[in-house]
Amino acid sequence: MLEIRSNINFALFWVSGMEHDNPDKEAYRVGEVSHIVDVDPYVLRYWEKMFPQLKPKKDETGQRIYTKSDIDTVLQIKKLLYEERYTIAGAKKKLNGEDEDNTVQTSDQVLSVLHSVRETLQDISNILNKK
Repeated sequence: MLEIRSNINFALFWVSGMEHDNPDKEAYRVGEVSHIVDVDPYVLRYWEKMFPQLKPKKDETGQRIYTKSDIDTVLQIKKLLYEERYTIAGAKKKLNGEDEDNTVQTSDQVLSVLHSVRETLQDISNILNKK
């Protein structure tokens, strides 16, 4: 499934002309990746620090060299953060394949706290209305 998504993503930017001259290109610099995924280079560098799944190699001059797999990871991160509105912590878990059951438990916990707060506020309101 991941490979199919990767091929679709690369097909999209090949069609846009990015790969027209060299479809066999395997290494991309940070500026090229920034253009391909429409994210600023400083965001890519930040994501490298935050997501252990994103580790582009560096050449002898220290320039980041992204592979197609790295670009696919960047596209997944972008989708999780920008489209699906995950937090960075949530996106890390999703990329690691961890269960989302914790999210459901957290939602239940929040609802429980909200109900408790509501009851407390109603009690306070009743006390104030008696005076």
